[in-house]
Order: sequence, then C-alpha cells, then structure tokens
Amino acid sequence: MSEQKNGQTDFKSRMINPGEFEPYLNQRLLDDTYPASMLLKVLKKKIVRKISGGQFKDMEIGGVYNGLVVFDRQDLNGGGPALAMNICRILLELGFARVEKIYELCSGPAYMAYSLLANGFCEKITLADINPAAVEVAKYTAKYNGVEDKVNIYLSDVLDQMPESEQFDIVISNPPNALPNSATDTDIRAFDPDWILHKKFYASIKRHMKPGGHVVMIEIVPGSTTDIFRPMIEAGGGTLVSDDKGRDIHGNLNGLYYIVSRW
Repeated sequence: MSEQKNGQTDFKSRMINPGEFEPYLNQRLLDDTYPASMLLKVLKKKIVRKISGGQFKDMEIGGVYNGLVVFDRQDLNGGGPALAMNICRILLELGFARVEKIYELCSGPAYMAYSLLANGFCEKITLADINPAAVEVAKYTAKYNGVEDKVNIYLSDVLDQMPESEQFDIVISNPPNALPNSATDTDIRAFDPDWILHKKFYASIKRHMKPGGHVVMIEIVPGSTTDIFRPMIEAGGGTLVSDDKGRDIHGNLNGLYYIVSRW
C-alpha cells in the first residue's frame, strides 16, 4: 500500500520486492529475452530453496497458471511451458468442454494438466511418468499449491502401475514423438523407438476410459503421420476421430498435429 505524505503519494513505499513478482516470470522466456537472465536465474533458485525448505535444490519455477505455480527441473522440460499456455485453446478448438477428470500421459512436471486444472477445464487430474524425478517434482507442485486432493500421481511405465479404478474423460499427452535416427538419439522425452510407447498405450488405454472418452495426442510434423497410429488405435478398441493440424493464435501452422481418438 502507498502512503500519503503532505498530501502526496509516497511511491517508494509501493516499490515491489523482486521476490514478490519473480515467481510469475517464466525462466525460459527470460533466457530468450533478457541478457541479465543469469541474475534472475540465481534469484529464482534462491526463492525456490526458501519456499521448499531446501528440499529440492535443483528445482525451479517453470510457470504460473491462474495462480497455480508449476515447478520444474532443467532436465525434465520437453516443451511443456509453451503447450500449457495453449492447451485450453487447443481443447476448445477441438470441441471439448469442461470434464471431471483428465490424465496427462508422460506428464513430466505436468504443465498441461496443471494449467487445465488451474483454469477450470477439469475437476481433477491424474499424472504419470516413468521418471522418478518428474514424479517427485509434480508431487511437490501439488503440495505447494494445496491441491493434493485434486491430483493423483503415479510412477508408471505408461499404464502398467495405474490402478484399474482410474477412469478418464480425456487423456492428453505430448509423448516422445519421433523415431531415433542414430544410436545417439536416446532422449526419452523426444524419441520412441519402434513406437513402443505408443503401441503400449493404445493397446491398454481402453480399460481406463469412460465410455465415449477421448485421447488427444500431440504429435510433430514430420516426425510421424496419422497412418502410423490409426492401426494402433483400432487394434486397442478405439476410433480415430480426427487429425487436426496445429495452429497458433493467428492461424499459422506450428509444426504440430493432434490425433483425436474416441474410446
């Protein structure tokens, strides 16, 4: 609050401590924009250490969605921040409305699912990842924001460790979406050898879907084509609904496409 001195506003008293607004700045955007980003990075890490009690020293604030803070680590991010800013628009453009439960496959820090929860697109979310570090960070996000009652999180190889009681209206995912080109292409965030993950997912997802539920997979061009995934969907008992080209807010193609299937 500002103070009045001799009838004039003392604006100095309204100066904001950097720690008050720093959590609302996305570090990756800062890295691309500000040459002084290294100083902000140091400040951010200090803030995270303080609010986490030093528990996760390598963790950082990845984004804030409608007041919900999503935490991350440098080795976990696979494009989630950009997709989280657009996932509500994407689902609306695909014809979806608010649902009860959404599951994010290969969630990592779960930018998309937490964004949807924060913006009221669903009542609850389920997250799963094969990486223990990703699960640990996602759990901290839920705890920090006080939404543990709205979030179920599993360390799981696709759906192997998912209890049968988990039933979803919508599944979203930005999965590993390209085949390896060489022996050095080993990043599990990017590459799915022989489409093993996709095959395993489509073969087992039906038992977790509410009748008429949908799966929205975010794939890349030219990493794959719909013809690759159609047989997997049909073999698993689903129906391919559409393969919509991804576009930005101006309508320009963005190199993504969305495979929508009904179960």
